[in-house]
Amino acid sequence: MSGAEVIELDSVRPPPEPAPAPAPAPTEGMPPRHPSSRVPPGRAVLLLRRVVVALSVLWALVIALVFALRVGFPLELEWMEGGTLQQAWRVQQGLPVYGPPSADFVPFLYTPLYPALIAALGHVFPLGYALARAVSIAAVIAVCAALWRLCRVEDKPPSHRWLAVGLFLSGYVFTFRWLDLARGDALFLALVIWGLVLLRESEGSWKKAALAGALVALAFWTKQTAAVFVLVSGLAGLLVAPRQFWAYAGTIALIDGGGVLLGQWLTEGWLWTWIYETHQTHRFNEERFRTKTWGMFVHAGPFVATLLVALLGVGLGLGLRRAGQLRRLLRMRDAGPSAAAASSSVAGKLAGRGRAWLRAAWLGLRTVRGEIYWGLFAAAGLLVSALGYSTQFAEPNAFIPGVCFGAAFLAVALPDSTLRRDDLVAVIGLRRAIELCGLGLVALQLCFALAVEPIYQPIQSEGLRAGLGQSYAWQDPWRTVPRPEQRDRARALRREIEARDGARLLALHRPWWPILAGGRGHVGAMGINDVSPEQRAELQGAIRDRIATGEVEAVWIDGGVPRWMLRELSGWTVDSRRYGGRRVRPMSGWMSEAGMVTPWRGEQLLLTPAQPREVPEGVTVIADFEGGGLDGFEVVGGIAFGRRSVRSFSRGMPPIGPHGGARLVSSAASGKRVAARGELRSPAFTLPEGGAVELLLGTTGRRKQLAAKLVAADGRSVSLELPKTRMDLRRVRWVVPGEWAGAEVRLHLIDDDPKAALFADDLWLWAVAPSSR
Repeated sequence: MSGAEVIELDSVRPPPEPAPAPAPAPTEGMPPRHPSSRVPPGRAVLLLRRVVVALSVLWALVIALVFALRVGFPLELEWMEGGTLQQAWRVQQGLPVYGPPSADFVPFLYTPLYPALIAALGHVFPLGYALARAVSIAAVIAVCAALWRLCRVEDKPPSHRWLAVGLFLSGYVFTFRWLDLARGDALFLALVIWGLVLLRESEGSWKKAALAGALVALAFWTKQTAAVFVLVSGLAGLLVAPRQFWAYAGTIALIDGGGVLLGQWLTEGWLWTWIYETHQTHRFNEERFRTKTWGMFVHAGPFVATLLVALLGVGLGLGLRRAGQLRRLLRMRDAGPSAAAASSSVAGKLAGRGRAWLRAAWLGLRTVRGEIYWGLFAAAGLLVSALGYSTQFAEPNAFIPGVCFGAAFLAVALPDSTLRRDDLVAVIGLRRAIELCGLGLVALQLCFALAVEPIYQPIQSEGLRAGLGQSYAWQDPWRTVPRPEQRDRARALRREIEARDGARLLALHRPWWPILAGGRGHVGAMGINDVSPEQRAELQGAIRDRIATGEVEAVWIDGGVPRWMLRELSGWTVDSRRYGGRRVRPMSGWMSEAGMVTPWRGEQLLLTPAQPREVPEGVTVIADFEGGGLDGFEVVGGIAFGRRSVRSFSRGMPPIGPHGGARLVSSAASGKRVAARGELRSPAFTLPEGGAVELLLGTTGRRKQLAAKLVAADGRSVSLELPKTRMDLRRVRWVVPGEWAGAEVRLHLIDDDPKAALFADDLWLWAVAPSSR
C-alpha cells in the first residue's frame, strides 16, 4: 500500500494524526518492499522453509528426469498425440484443417495455435513426437517461471516461490502425466498464466496491459477454456489496473473476436462448428461436476485442501474484523464536528457515509488485492477443471489449471512471517503460526505426492469407506517412464510401420502412423465419434469402401474390431497380435496403466487379407482346412469342432490368429462357443525316420482339459505341448524319435473344458526335420 493510500485511509479517523513518511512508490503496480526494516522469522519457520525448498527442488529434478526419459519415446505417450501431429502436418502441407468431415480428416475440437506452432517449427526441425513434446516441456518451464515471478511481484520470499513451483509439479501424476505430451495443455497454461502475471503488474503501463491481453487471447487460440479466465480477468483486472484495463480488454477483443470472424470467413463457417458447436453435442456428466471432481482433488491433495480451508477461514475472519473496524471508524467520524459541517441534511449525511464506505472498501480491497486477484483465478482454475472433466470423453488432464492456479494462490495467501519492526505483537504471532502450519502441510503434501499415487476408482466403485484403502498405490516409476524393453518394442513396431505402404494402412486410433509410413493419413477414431450420427455413418461407409476396394491393405486395431467394419474384414486374418507385455501402449491417459481409472487390457491387432502360407520343400501337407471342410478329420465326440473349418472372424468370438491362410479348425465352432466339448481326429499318416510333425496350435481360457496328442495304431501316444496363447496360434514341432519311425499315427484334438477352446491349423509332415538339415 503506497504512502498516498495510507493518508487516505487515515482520513476516516476522527483524531487527525501526523501522516507517516511516504514509502517509496511501487514499480508498475508491484507492492513496495522494505528490506531494511525486516527481521528474520523464528527458527522453526526457517527450518520448514528449507524443507519445502528442498522438496520443491527435488520435484523439479524428478520432473526434469521424467521429461528427459519420455521426450524421445518413438511412438505415442498418449493416444491422441498422433492426431495432433496429423493436424500439424496438414497445416504444413497447406491442406484444410477446419472444413467438412471426410474420410481423410476430422479435426480435434480445439483451436489451432498449438498444431500451427508445431507445423512452423517442423520446417526447421523434424516434425514428430519429440518436437511437439519439446514445445510442451518449454511451456512447463515457462509456467514455473511465471509462478516464481508472480510470487516475487506479491513480495513473497524465495521459499514461497519454490512452494508454488513444487506444488504445481507435484500434480504431475494426478493430472495423468500430461504436461510433457504432444498436446496443447501446457502451452495454453503458459500463455494464460503469463498473461495474468503481466496484467497484475500492468498498473501504470499500457504496454504491459496490451501484452497481457495478447497472451491471454492466444491462450484461447490454444484451448477454448481460456474463455473462463478471460471473463474472470474482467473483474480481477479492474481491481489491480483499472486505468489500463481497456488496453487489456481491447487487445483480447481484437485478437479473439476478430480472429474468430476472420477464421469463419477463411473456413466458410466451419471454424465455429468445430471449436464450439460440436463441443455442445457432447454429454455433460453432472455427477462429475457436483462431486467427483472435488472428491478427486481432496483425495489427491488432502494436505493442501486442509491448508486452503484454513487460509480461507482465517481470511474470512480477518475480513470481518477489518469491516467491523471500518464501521466503528465511520461512526466516530459521523459523530465528530467535521460531520456536522459537511452537510446539514440527512441526504447529505447518507451520501457522505456511502462515499466513505465505498472508499474504505476500495482501499481495503487494494491492500489485499494480490490475494484476491490470485484467489479469483484459483477459483476459475477449479471451475475450468470441473467443467472440463465433466465433458464427455474428458480425462484428468482437465485438472491442470486447478492445480496450477491453486498452487499460485496458496503461495501468495500464505503469510510471510518475516517481521517488520512496526508490526504489532498480535500480528507477528498470527503470521508466524499460520506460516508454520502452512509450510508443514505443504511439506507433507510434497512428500505424499512423491510416495503415493492416487487411484480414485475404488472409491468411485465401492464408496469411501470400502474403497479408501485401495485408492492409493505406491509410486512406481515404470508406470511413468518407459522401461528399456518397452522402448525396444516401440522402436521395432515403428520400423515395422515405416516399412509398410502408408497409403494402404488404416490405424483408427493412430492416424499419424500412415503418415510415418509415407501416406497422407485418414480420419481418426476421435473424429468419427465427434461428428453427428449422419456424418458418422457417411465416414464409416467411406472407410468400408476403401477396405472393400482394396485401397486399404492393412488395418491396425487397438481393442476390439468395430462392428461396422466386420463385414468387410470377414475374409481377413490376424497378421500380428499383441497382448499383455507384448503391447506397445501409451504411458498417459486412456490405454495406459496410469491410475485413477481401470487400466486398459485390450489387445492390439494388425489385420491383413488372408494369404496362403508358403509350403517349404520336403513338406507334405496333411491338412490346411482352406477348402472349408475338415480335410479328412473326423469328429468322434461332442459338437465343439462343428462340421466345417472356420474363418479368423467368427460370430460371437474375437478374431483368431495369426494362423496359416484363411481358415482353421476351432473347438468354439458351435453355437455354444467355448462352452462346447468335443474331439477331432486326423486321418492316419506314417512318421518318416528323421522327420518331424508340425502344426499350428493355440488356445484361449485356462487350458486344463485341452490336449493335442499323436496316437499310434499300437496304442502308444505322445502329448504335444500346448503353447500359452490367447486366440493366437504358434508353431509346435515334434521331431520323430527313432523308435517311432514308420509308425502310423493320428492327431487327436481334445477339448473337454467348458471354459476354454483349442485352435489348430496346417498339419505338416517334414520328411527331414528342419533342425537336422
